Amino acid sequence: MNETVTAAPDDFAPGLKIIRRRRWYLWGLIALYLPLMLSLLERDASFNTLATAFILWFGAVFSVALYAAVAHCPRCGNYFHMHGMTLLYLRKCLHCHLHLTADKRRG
Repeated sequence: MNETVTAAPDDFAPGLKIIRRRRWYLWGLIALYLPLMLSLLERDASFNTLATAFILWFGAVFSVALYAAVAHCPRCGNYFHMHGMTLLYLRKCLHCHLHLTADKRRG
């Protein structure tokens, strides 16, 4: 699966759309942390409530991060964000360097 397949950028559009959507889930969930905790602090400042909310949030972030990490690159078929045991949420495939917005670029 390490071969680089040459294809038109339009062929990559469905795969890149999936990767972008999974990344939005992850970054949205991370951005939700502070408003969630601040609203819980205003309502109920008990340790048990905050600890439970944090554990639930962390479990959700872990699950969504794993879901985003196993997205396959539409060009080379390898994991887009993983190279071996290295997990990097960069905007390029770690194997073939396909950019996340390659299907939107014209020219």
